[in-house]
Amino acid sequence: MILTMLWGKRIRGYDDPLEQYGLELTSAARVYDFLKGLVGGVMVVLCIHSINGLLGYACLSWPSSLPSLSAVEELLFRSWLPEEIAVDIGYYQAVVLSGIAFSLIHRSPPSIPGFFLLSLVLSGIKQNAQGKLAAPIGFRAGIMTANYMLQTGGFIIYKPGTPFWLRSTNPLHPFDGAVGLCFSALLAILFFPQKPHQKNASSVS
Repeated sequence: MILTMLWGKRIRGYDDPLEQYGLELTSAARVYDFLKGLVGGVMVVLCIHSINGLLGYACLSWPSSLPSLSAVEELLFRSWLPEEIAVDIGYYQAVVLSGIAFSLIHRSPPSIPGFFLLSLVLSGIKQNAQGKLAAPIGFRAGIMTANYMLQTGGFIIYKPGTPFWLRSTNPLHPFDGAVGLCFSALLAILFFPQKPHQKNASSVS
């Protein structure tokens, strides 16, 4: 985050790099965007596991006994990196390349397709929020929170006979299996940004 601030101030000449990149979480509107994203992220994870449960491969469990917010990831992969790439090769290429980088940084080969689609979703959510990062940060935090609670709390258990195509290498990774991939692909279609926000367009020109 410090390097991103220095880059924005020294290289791009921004007076307030974090605000320029969309990381502004102090106003009531941005807090509301964050909360909407948070609820949306939690609901996505719960929907994926609920569908797997309806298919008969998972069941709810009462536990016997939060992750930190991923603001830095969103600042890097939804603002700084795509904006810098877009300067040289174009907006849509930047969205795709930053999504590939986002999926590879997690170092989990089975998760790469799901994380790539998730990156497209987060880029679209950012654009729909007038280029601000509060909503995608909330969405990502909701996914991480719900996933962490399910993994550590024992709220859901996958049955031993669950087919590999449905559970992948880790059934509690929501975007690895077939249902998660279909869900993230649908969200990517719904939220894929159709055209750059005016701020991005002016930066590219």
